[in-house]
Amino acid sequence: MENLVLSLSSLGTIARHIDKIKRVAHVMSPQIWSQQDRQCILDCLAQLLLEKDYTLLIARHLRPLTLDLLERNAERVKAGGSINHDLHERLCVALSKLLSISPDAQTFGARYFDNAPPVFQRLFFTSEESSAVQYGPRRMKLRDLMGATLRFLQSDCAKFRMLWDWSPCMSLLLTSDVMVRWYTAHCLALVSHMTDNQKTIFLRKVLTSDEILHMKMKGLEETQQLEFEKALVLANQGYVTWCQEKANKFTRGQVVSEDLSQNVVAVCGVVLPRIVPRQPEQVGNLCDISDLVLVDSTCRNLRRLALAVASQKPVLLEGPIGCGKTALVEFMAAVTGHAKTTEILKVQLGDQTDSKVRDIKGKNMLFLMVL
Repeated sequence: MENLVLSLSSLGTIARHIDKIKRVAHVMSPQIWSQQDRQCILDCLAQLLLEKDYTLLIARHLRPLTLDLLERNAERVKAGGSINHDLHERLCVALSKLLSISPDAQTFGARYFDNAPPVFQRLFFTSEESSAVQYGPRRMKLRDLMGATLRFLQSDCAKFRMLWDWSPCMSLLLTSDVMVRWYTAHCLALVSHMTDNQKTIFLRKVLTSDEILHMKMKGLEETQQLEFEKALVLANQGYVTWCQEKANKFTRGQVVSEDLSQNVVAVCGVVLPRIVPRQPEQVGNLCDISDLVLVDSTCRNLRRLALAVASQKPVLLEGPIGCGKTALVEFMAAVTGHAKTTEILKVQLGDQTDSKVRDIKGKNMLFLMVL
C-alpha cells in the first residue's frame, strides 16, 4: 500500500500562520490517526485553500496534495446537484492564484470549467436571483473575481475566450472601482485581440494617467510576489513525501491513498486526476490488468511516467522488447480511469519511424499511447 506522508513540521508551520487550524489540534495530537481524523484534517486544509489570504501558503507546503484539495472543494461546490455560488467564486479566485505555480491547477481548471459557470457568473444574475444566493461572511469582491478572470485568460486565452459570454463585463468599465476597471479592460483587450497600441488607447479611455501608473506599479509588485512564491514552492519540496508500505502501520502524520478524493489517485507519490471514479464492480477488472510487483525500479519508472502525465508532457519509454513498457502505460491508464479501449489510443509505429528515435534501426518496435 502506498502512503502519502504529511510532515508534522509542515502542518506545524501552517498552524503558526493560521489560527483556524487550531480547531483540528485535538485531531493532530493522538499518536495514531484514525480514518476520521485524516479526513477531518484534509477537509480543513481544503477549506483553508479557499481563503484567499492562505491559498499560496497551503499550496506552498502541501504542493503534492493540491489536486486532492481542489477536487474536495469542487465536490462541495456541486454538492446536492446545484452550484454553491459562494464556494464557486472562492474556488475560482484560489485556483487562479495557483495557475502559475502548480501544473495540477491548470489541468484541474480545464476540467472544472467544462461543467461550471464562469468566474463572473454573478453579473448574469437578476435582482431576484442575486438575492437568493447565500454568500458567506467572506464574500468575494468584484475586483477579486475580475482579477481571477484575467489570470485565467492569461493562462489559456484561446479556451476561456470562447468558453464564456463576455458581454456583461462591458458595464464594469463604468464602475468607480479602479481595480475592477483595470482588470476588466485587460480582459476585454485579450478577448478582442487588441494590439499593444489599441490596448493603450483603450486603457486611456477608461482610466486616468494616474490610475494607469498606480495599477502598473501594483502589477509589478504582484509579479515580484509571484516570482518569490515560485521560489518558496521549490524550497519546500520535502514537506510532503511518500513511501511504500506493505502493512497498515498508520501513525500520526500519515495520509494513505484511500484517504484521497475519489476523483484522484496517487501513483508513487504523484497525485493524478481520475476521470472515472472507481466503481465497486470495476475493481476486479482494474486489478487484473494493473497488478504490478512494485519493486524499486518499477516505482522509479512509474513515478517518472506519472510526473510526465501530471505535467501533460509527452514521454518516451525506452527499452528492449518485453521489458514492460506497455505494462507501465496500461497500468497508468487503468488507475487513472482510462479502462475502456476508447479512452486510450495505441498506434504501432514501424521501423522507419523507430529509426528516427533510436540509433539502431529496428531495435525497438514503438507504440504511441495517448491517455
